[in-house]
Amino acid sequence: MSVEMWTNKQGEKVHPDMVPFEEKLKTELVEKLVGRAVKGVSLLSSFKESIVAQIDGYMEMMRETYNLDPMKGTKGNITLQSYDGLKKVQVQVSKHIDFDEKLTLAKEKLDEYFTLKTEKADPEIKTLITKVFDVDSKGNVNAKQILSLKSYKITHPMWLEAMGIIDDAIEIVGSKSYIRFYTRESVDAPWQNVSLDFAAL
Repeated sequence: MSVEMWTNKQGEKVHPDMVPFEEKLKTELVEKLVGRAVKGVSLLSSFKESIVAQIDGYMEMMRETYNLDPMKGTKGNITLQSYDGLKKVQVQVSKHIDFDEKLTLAKEKLDEYFTLKTEKADPEIKTLITKVFDVDSKGNVNAKQILSLKSYKITHPMWLEAMGIIDDAIEIVGSKSYIRFYTRESVDAPWQNVSLDFAAL
């Protein structure tokens, strides 16, 4: 009968009699725990899918109640709270934003604006604003910083045109839903998160 060989970290085949007992014990433990973790991820994934389906079903019913198209679905954030106010479920949708080639045009327009305002513009502000267009090591810009430009109360036509170009350059490349559960002892007590995160336990 052939013996099932073990494989070491160098990819070499080793006879089981040559594998130390503690290595066998450790390997058995690691494989068992990792196997349980993989099953746990699968269970959590199924759990999340079930939650999303149930919330979608509830929102479809509510849309029908208010004579809205039930098939359009709900794309935004949702908070559902129990009648007694002691439990709630929050669904938060995070959109992943990217920009197309028009972002370069927006930067050019801002450069024109700063050239026009050179005498009056604070060079530190100019550096701060143009720095948001810097790319990281992966060639990506920081979408949050780019969109923060729209909070400036500047009404010059060139600035507004640049902000319009940024709007046109926005691309939604995906989204992710986060589901959180909360409980509290009374309606006056703070909410406590029901953690499903190992690191938070």
